[in-house]
Amino acid sequence: MSRTRIIHGKCTKIIGENYNVFAEGSILYNANCETRDNGLEKGVHYGDYEKFEEDISEDFELKFSLKKDKTYSTVVPFGILDFNGNYENASFVFDYSLMLGNVDSVEFKILNEDGTTIYAITNLPEVVISSKKIPLLMEDIINKKPRYDPLNPHKTWDWKSVFDPYKITAGDYTKIGSYVIFWDGFDNNGIFDSKNFNNKKLKAVITATKKGVKKTKEVEFTTQYKEVDWVDVKIDKNNKKIDTTLRVNLKDGGANGIDCIERDIDPEPKFKVAVTSCPWDKIPTSSITPSQPVIKSRTRNFQDLEKLAINGINYHWGRNKNHIIAKDVKIVGEPYEVYVDSINTEENSMDDVSLIYNTNGSWMRSGNPGTATLNPISWVGNLVSREAVCYNVGYIKYSNGWGYVIEKDEDINFKETSAHEIGHEILKSYGGTVYSYGHKGSVNVVTQSNSDQSTNYPISGEIDIMPYYKNYIPINDRKRMVAAESDVLSLIWLTKIIIK
Repeated sequence: MSRTRIIHGKCTKIIGENYNVFAEGSILYNANCETRDNGLEKGVHYGDYEKFEEDISEDFELKFSLKKDKTYSTVVPFGILDFNGNYENASFVFDYSLMLGNVDSVEFKILNEDGTTIYAITNLPEVVISSKKIPLLMEDIINKKPRYDPLNPHKTWDWKSVFDPYKITAGDYTKIGSYVIFWDGFDNNGIFDSKNFNNKKLKAVITATKKGVKKTKEVEFTTQYKEVDWVDVKIDKNNKKIDTTLRVNLKDGGANGIDCIERDIDPEPKFKVAVTSCPWDKIPTSSITPSQPVIKSRTRNFQDLEKLAINGINYHWGRNKNHIIAKDVKIVGEPYEVYVDSINTEENSMDDVSLIYNTNGSWMRSGNPGTATLNPISWVGNLVSREAVCYNVGYIKYSNGWGYVIEKDEDINFKETSAHEIGHEILKSYGGTVYSYGHKGSVNVVTQSNSDQSTNYPISGEIDIMPYYKNYIPINDRKRMVAAESDVLSLIWLTKIIIK
């Protein structure tokens, strides 16, 4: 029995009889729906395909393309779920077909725009699946993804285990067939660096080799961040470490309560009776004690406040060995340390936030409504709330009278407050205005008063840095305050990549 190669869908002679056959990739369709071989009938239904396992030609051809439909047009590291628990694609996905004949090896690689190799491997991409199984795989993903629970918002799940039954071995995809290659963006050293995919032009290359003959197909594509441009992540899969770069825009908001004013109290223009008034003159003498001197010049300049704010963001948004309580995040059960490196810059940064030094007057409330969006609540927030972190120190007037705050305590408070206020931009970008302004459900979005969901702060373990609590958190407990695991994972989600 002999076979004839199928070329360009021409009529082909098989086993002595003519049949009209056309090829799509490695899929062969028989228009007559059946063949005969020595009196034995073999049904071949239209729309089904036959994969020839044996080599039928000394020649071979390749097809290679990038999948860019809705499911595969974006990539999120680790497949971190979105705010509502929806599935996110975790891989760059390519269609690959081998036609005419089998080959000895297949090499797949990704090149940076400067020609350097990001990822390259022969015969062993992490996930390769037969094209015909993709619909079943996607159905399994939908069925097995955990149901979203807003009270327990898990952001990672074991999607890779869903892929496992569909994977094929290296020897299979050197044979005629149609396949789908999944690449998760990690390089050969197990590193995912989101900067490799922001405003980059990349190239995927596949090379098949047979008896020393090589044929190559390549596809170019561009990638960029889809959500925000002020965060990068570098994930080290081998060392279980995530380095996050956060670009903030901290401005000098000046100082209140330290400048005296000289004014003329004589109504006659020809005469001048100068009187100097200072902010601390308003402090009741009964509230001033010798051990708590009045502050008459700045004790923290802008550079000091900037450093405190940066250190606060890095500590309270990091989950690693340096934090007293929160040591990691769990990604499919594996612990990853998360380090945050905040950079104060105007380039590709968050909305600007002022750092204000305040003393000898009314307590100043910090706030960060964030970038104005189409949500009307966002516009109101930007109108009524200052975008500032306030350093309240020395004699401060509260609603119940004057009090005194020492620098040591305010340093701690200011670091935590900086992390909280910068956190609003993160929460808003990931979960929306209500999630951010509502302090994760703990306050009324408009009035900012405590809601029914507000609770006392936990007496042990982590204290989520973003909600409001019914009771005051003592300075000594501020070190337990930290961004919740789901919110830290949202920083990874915010590096979501769109493929063009």
